[in-house]
Amino acid sequence: MKIIQVLLFLALFTFPIKTGFAQEKNERPKIGLVLSGGGAKGLAHIGVIKVLEEAGIRPDYIAGTSMGSIVGGLYASGYTAAEMDSIVRAADWSVVLSDQVALTDVVPVEKGDYDRFQLEFDITKKGLKLPSGVVRGQRISELLSELTWRVSDVEDFDDLPIPFRCVAADLLSGRTHVFEDGNLMLAMRASMAIPSVFTPVEVGDMYLVDGGVLDNFPVKVCLDMGADIIIGVNVGFKDYPTKEDMNSLPKVLLNAASIGSNPAQIEASKLCDYLVAPELEPYGTSSFDDGIHIIERGEIAAREQMDLFNQLADSINNLGKQPFVPRHFVSKKILVKDIHIQNRNNVSLNFFHNHLGFEAGDSIEVEQINEGVNRLMGTRFYKKITYELNKESDDFILIFDTKEAHQAKAKFSLRYDNELKAGLVTNLTIRNLLVKNSRLALTADISEDPRLSANLLAYIGEKQKVGLLSEFYFERTPLPLYADNAKKHGILNYNLNTASVGAFITIKNHTMLTANLYWKETIASQRSGIPELFENEINHFGNGFFQTKLALDANTLNKRFFANRGHLFNLSLYHNYDSYERYSGKESSKVLIIPYVDVPSNNYIKGKASFQKFFALSSRFDMNIELASGAFSHDAPFFDMFYVGGTQYNKGTEEIPFAGLNYREKIIENFAFAGTELNFKIKKVLYAHIITNAIYSANFGNSHFGSNSVIVPKNELIIGASAGLAINSVIGPITVGVGTNANDFKLRTYVNIGYPFH
Repeated sequence: MKIIQVLLFLALFTFPIKTGFAQEKNERPKIGLVLSGGGAKGLAHIGVIKVLEEAGIRPDYIAGTSMGSIVGGLYASGYTAAEMDSIVRAADWSVVLSDQVALTDVVPVEKGDYDRFQLEFDITKKGLKLPSGVVRGQRISELLSELTWRVSDVEDFDDLPIPFRCVAADLLSGRTHVFEDGNLMLAMRASMAIPSVFTPVEVGDMYLVDGGVLDNFPVKVCLDMGADIIIGVNVGFKDYPTKEDMNSLPKVLLNAASIGSNPAQIEASKLCDYLVAPELEPYGTSSFDDGIHIIERGEIAAREQMDLFNQLADSINNLGKQPFVPRHFVSKKILVKDIHIQNRNNVSLNFFHNHLGFEAGDSIEVEQINEGVNRLMGTRFYKKITYELNKESDDFILIFDTKEAHQAKAKFSLRYDNELKAGLVTNLTIRNLLVKNSRLALTADISEDPRLSANLLAYIGEKQKVGLLSEFYFERTPLPLYADNAKKHGILNYNLNTASVGAFITIKNHTMLTANLYWKETIASQRSGIPELFENEINHFGNGFFQTKLALDANTLNKRFFANRGHLFNLSLYHNYDSYERYSGKESSKVLIIPYVDVPSNNYIKGKASFQKFFALSSRFDMNIELASGAFSHDAPFFDMFYVGGTQYNKGTEEIPFAGLNYREKIIENFAFAGTELNFKIKKVLYAHIITNAIYSANFGNSHFGSNSVIVPKNELIIGASAGLAINSVIGPITVGVGTNANDFKLRTYVNIGYPFH
C-alpha cells in the first residue's frame, strides 16, 4: 500500500516536469520561455503570456528572435501582458514601422520639400546608391528606447527582472550572435532587422540582421541559460512552407530570408516541453493593424493547454517559491551629467544642441529626449539618431549615435494630372557643401510643361533660428483664356521666372517669417488659338516686376496629405516699386496687347492671406475649412493677377484651387474666398470627398478690361462643388473627381496620380 502511495505522489508532482529530469531534493526547476520570430504574428506571444500569468507561471529565463525578441525583451523588462496589450492598441503601426518624420516636427524651411518623392538615392563616387533596407528603423528605435527607459541602467541582461537573450545574424561572418549584454534597444532592433525591409544594425565589427535568418526559434539558447523546462511559442511555420505560403512579395522575401533556419526551427520545436503554436490564418507577417486579433489567437491557443499549465504551476510551486528579486526602475526624470555625440561630421555642434532643446546639467524625461530627436530629424540633416544612457553613480551620460544624411541625394517621382499631363519630377539635394548647416535643392519637372526650382539656405547665428535664403523658379505652363460659354478661346504659353534673395527666421517648428527682394518676369506667347493677336505678327509679350516681399507662414498639419489635425496660415505682402515691358513683334500690332502689358501704377501693394483648419469629426470623417482673400492697392497689371481653378495637385505660385472650375479658368484682381472639404474614410487608404466653395471677385478699377470682359470680369460671384475618390497610395495621392459651378453647371473632371510639383 505504501508503494502505491509513493507512486501516486510522484505522479502528482512530476508528471508535468520534463521527462528524464533528475531533480535534487527541494530544488526548484527553472522555466524558460522561448518566443519565435514571425513579424506581426509574433504579437500572439502577448496572448500566450497572458494565459501563463493567469496560471501563475513566471519564466526564469526568456529567449527570443525578431518579434519574439521585442515581446520577450519587454516582458523581461517588467512589462505585464496587459501593459503590452495596451502598447499594441495605442501604436500607430504605419508610423512605427517607417522612417516617417511627423510633419509637425519638420522645420518650416523643409516642409515644402518633405514627402513629395517616391524614390531617394544617395549619390556616391560610385554613382547612385540604394539604401540597405526600405526602413532604417528610426521610429521603432525611438519607441523601443522609450519602452526600455525603465531598465536603461542595465548592462548585463542577466540583471533584468527576468534574464533575457535575443538572437541576431551577422551577415559578415554568417553566424548567429546572441545578445547577453549592452543596449537592450539596440539588441531588439538588430534581432528584428528583416533583410531588405529594415537596414542592418552595425555593432562593433558585425553587420546584424533578423535572427530568423539562422535561428528563428532559439530553444537551445534558452537551455544554455540554464532552463530545465521549455515553454515554446512558435508563430512561424510548423513545418516547411508550402507554395500557398509564397503568394505575395513580402512572404517570398520573408521566407527567402529565413529559409536557412526552417530545419533548425522544426528541430527546436521537438526540444520544447510545452509548445504553443497558434492558428493565425489569415493574418501574416505584416498584419500589425490586426494586432488585437492576433493577440487573441495566441490566448486561445494557450488556453487549450490551460490544465497542463495549471499542473505545471502547482508542481513547480510545491517544490519552492520562485525567488523574488526587487527591482528599482530608472526614475521618470533623470539628471543628465553629460551629452556625447557620436559620428558628428558635417553638422555643427551648435546646430545639434539648439535643436535638441536641452543641455548637460538638465533634469529631463524620456519624452524630452524623443522630442529633441524628432526636432533634429525634422531638420532633415540626419537619416537616423539613436541614444543610450550610461549610468555614473546617480547621474547619467546621454550618448547619441547620429547618422547624418548623405551630403548629396537624388530623388525621383512620377506624376500625372489631366491639366499638366505626365511628368518626371527629379531633385538633387546637397547639404553642407558650401558651409556647414546649408542646403542646396534643385528640382525639375521634366514634362511637356516644364518647371524648375532652385533654392539655397544657410543657417546663421548661435541658435540656428535665422538663415539666408535665395530662390529661383521657372515654369512654362498653359494659361487658357476662356470665352463666356466656358469654352477655351485660346491658350497662351505662360513663361514665368522669379528670383529672390533674403532672410528667414523660424519660430518653433511651425512658423517662418521671410523678407526678400523679389524679381518676377512673365512672358506670354501663342500655344493655340487667339488669332486676333498672333495673326498680327506678335511673337511674345509680358512684364517684369521688381518687388519686396514679406511673408508669414505657419503650418501645424500632422500630415502633408490627408491631414486631420492642424492648420495652415499664409500672409504675403508685396510692394512693387518698378516694372518693365517685354514685347517682340510687329510694332504696329503692339496696341493689341496694351491691356495685358500696361502697368497702371508702378508703386502698388499686393496682399494675399489664407487660413485652413483641419480636424477630425469622428474616426471616419475629417473636415477642413478655408478662408482666403487677396487685394491690390491700385489697379493691377494683368501679369500680376491671381488665377482661379484646378486642384491642390496642380496649383502654382499664383493659383487659387477651386472646385467647379478648370485649371486657371478665371483671372481675377481682388477676391474673397471660402470653402469646405469633407473626407470619409471608406477603408484604410481609400477616401471619398466632397468640396464646396465660393469666391467673389471684385475687379473694380482696371479700365483696360471693361465690365463685359470675360477674361477679367469686373464683379463676379462663383459657387462651385466637386466630389470624388482618393487613395493614399505608396506612389502618392491618387484622386479622381468631377465638379461644376452654379454659373454654367458644366461638368469638369479632375485626375491626379502621384505627388505634385509644389
